[in-house]
Amino acid sequence: MIKKVALIIILVSIFSPFLNQPAYSASNPGELYQGEASIIYRNVTVYAPAVASSGSGYVGVLSTITVTIQNNGSGRVFVDTLPLTQVDMQGSARLAVKVASALVRNAANSDIDPSTYDYFFVVRTDSPIIGGPSAGAIMTVATISLLQGWEMSNKTVMTGMINPDGSIGPIGGIPQKIDAANSVGATHFLIPEGQGRYTEYVQTIERINGWDRIVTTPVTRKISEYAEQYNMAVTEVADINEALENFTGYRFFFNETEGKITTEDYINSMKPLATSLLNDARQAFNNATSNLENTTIPNYPYTIRATVNDRYAVAEVRLNESEEWFNKGLYYTSTSKSFNTLILSRFITYSCEFFNSEDDQFFDDLLTEVQNKYNEANELAQNSEITGFISLQSVGAAQRRASEAKRTLEAAINSYENRNPFSFDTMDFLYNLAFVFERCNSISWWLKIGCCFNETGNLDKETVENLALEYLEEAEQSRFYSSIILNEIGSTAGGQSLSYLSYAEDILTHARDNLDKDLPAAAIFDSLEATVRANLAIEILGAEPIDKIDLARESASNKITNSRNIGIEPVLAVSYYEYGESLYEESDFENALLYFKLGGMIAGSIGLTNATSGTASSRYVGAVKISAVASNSWLNENIDVIISICVISVIGGIGIGLIIGSISYKRDNNKVKNQKTKRKDFIDNEMPRSIQDYYKKKNK
Repeated sequence: MIKKVALIIILVSIFSPFLNQPAYSASNPGELYQGEASIIYRNVTVYAPAVASSGSGYVGVLSTITVTIQNNGSGRVFVDTLPLTQVDMQGSARLAVKVASALVRNAANSDIDPSTYDYFFVVRTDSPIIGGPSAGAIMTVATISLLQGWEMSNKTVMTGMINPDGSIGPIGGIPQKIDAANSVGATHFLIPEGQGRYTEYVQTIERINGWDRIVTTPVTRKISEYAEQYNMAVTEVADINEALENFTGYRFFFNETEGKITTEDYINSMKPLATSLLNDARQAFNNATSNLENTTIPNYPYTIRATVNDRYAVAEVRLNESEEWFNKGLYYTSTSKSFNTLILSRFITYSCEFFNSEDDQFFDDLLTEVQNKYNEANELAQNSEITGFISLQSVGAAQRRASEAKRTLEAAINSYENRNPFSFDTMDFLYNLAFVFERCNSISWWLKIGCCFNETGNLDKETVENLALEYLEEAEQSRFYSSIILNEIGSTAGGQSLSYLSYAEDILTHARDNLDKDLPAAAIFDSLEATVRANLAIEILGAEPIDKIDLARESASNKITNSRNIGIEPVLAVSYYEYGESLYEESDFENALLYFKLGGMIAGSIGLTNATSGTASSRYVGAVKISAVASNSWLNENIDVIISICVISVIGGIGIGLIIGSISYKRDNNKVKNQKTKRKDFIDNEMPRSIQDYYKKKNK
């Protein structure tokens, strides 16, 4: 599986005016160019387990991926797959290079510039495979190993997606992939953290009153127990760093920092906003109360009066919650509750004004007022400049809110323009306008928050647009891959998984629209949320959200800390983390899991995007110890024979070594006398094997 790192000097160019240009550059379109350049490459072949469709169902198959890096490059990524996969692997390969490059650039003890290499991925398999992103993690490990020159274990096989934050994404078909790994003698199998159990659907036949009935029962089993039949150890890995350690014995260590999530800087930015909004919410609720007391709302139809009363009651609850969370120091949660109070209070005020008004133009005037409010806020969001990673977060949050306000406003306008006396829902129309008005106010909140922190990094419009395209492509692959897995499972997938996937599809639609509308920052965070939701659609299979929360919380905390290590305050990620804590306290475990995951994804993605040299270091920590699965009885029974063989081998090896050394010494002395020694970076027997070499040996 593993090929020793090879370093070969192919051509050396001299006396050329284009000495430093790659040999494949061209001066003008259509004009042939010929030149020479010094090319150095390294490559390695790894196994990537996959699932293929057969006549008897799905089976595990092994793909080989030969990863090559070549200097004199510019960070380009090339992928060759045969046969083609259902999901284009180009996106996974590009993301693998992006994550690998960020980690290597971060290392203080590395002088490698990944942007000066080109990357080649040659994927081969015996049969068409299902999916494609599940090879992302192993491609990332291979790329890092090549850049750093680290050997990889040839007894370890891995499956898992790579996410933009460096975490290992969920996959399907793990038992089948273990079958495939066993076929090449693997003894260690890496899977995404949290996927240590799988659900098997067992069919039995029951006879009732003379009739046979097929009953399908879900049975949860441990992956480790399944692998025991092959004497194979299974390890769950959370991120690429853990995977790297299991393959190479190396890992990256980030500088230590204070582990507090809500720092003083964060509190100083969020507390004033929470204070202001809480005061506004109190005032708005008091106004709504006064209006409601002085307005007669008709009892017919009953739903009108009931709707106003119900939403007034909810507004009061949210206001009390806002005060409670403010007193606990969870200021983002307090602002969220205040925001809900403001929307509901404004809806009640609009409703009272409507029933007190005798003006036939009330709806038209109100709609015009809200449209003007939106136009002003949207212009502010669109024209806000992004110069670094702080403004990326604040402007991205503002643009997402502008986009949400636009969709809600369009829905309100559409319902109003197509209204008829029997179908027009006055309450929904007024609520949507109230939401748009308050959502527009929140745009300026986020833009002001960004001003509380020192800007970090340098970003221009083109960079932000490229990031949006990359993250959108990754989210599309995650969504499609999850849909494949859920389609295979069918009706047994469960409503929760389907809900996550459906929501991911909706958010992806918003991301594409925002990118088209020149709102790339909004598209970035739309795409990251879509990726999180698509991944959760698989992760939650056979489990409850509460079972996943501890891991998600810890992962988010670590990524927030790492982001601060490189000088970025991940204010958006911290806000989501804090909100996840409050949801957990409210026993809303499903949304708590979502916000912990989202906070971690944002912090991790920002951290890897802004790779700052010297904020981490790599070092060898030793091969990971794997608990023995196989029995030692055979070893104990044959220990005498083994010792004898070892002794004979050592004696014979010493003798042969002395003979070869003597011959080599004489030959080298002759060479030194007759010519100047030529430097070779690698000896011949370390030359890398080709992909053809793998198949030749496989077919013997």
